[in-house]
Amino acid sequence: MARPIPRLLLAAVAAFAIAALTVSVAGATTTARPNHKRTYDGVFERKVSKKNKRWAKRVARCESGGNPNAVGGGGAYRGAFQFMRSTWRTAPRSPGGDPIDYSYKTQAFVAVRLKMRTGTSPWPNCP
Repeated sequence: MARPIPRLLLAAVAAFAIAALTVSVAGATTTARPNHKRTYDGVFERKVSKKNKRWAKRVARCESGGNPNAVGGGGAYRGAFQFMRSTWRTAPRSPGGDPIDYSYKTQAFVAVRLKMRTGTSPWPNCP
């Protein structure tokens, strides 16, 4: 007859499994970003209309001089489109995180999708 496994050992194994899963998920998130970049950049090129590309270029120049690494408002506004982090996270098709971690094309793709959902109100000074 098999001996029962002590509860302490079961708890230790469960804790180890959760820690290993967390490390694995963190590693996947870190390595997923370059894939997001390639995917979003390609989608921007293929799926965004010329009109929306021109709009994005105009708004990015107005907001940040077109700099995808721009930080304004004491850190409150980030990226080429000066997204607030909360807006970036909730925007359609946003990869999450911080906009300045992504290319201009990724930021532009998210900005265009947000414009399609809410109009130009997130950029009141740069229509």
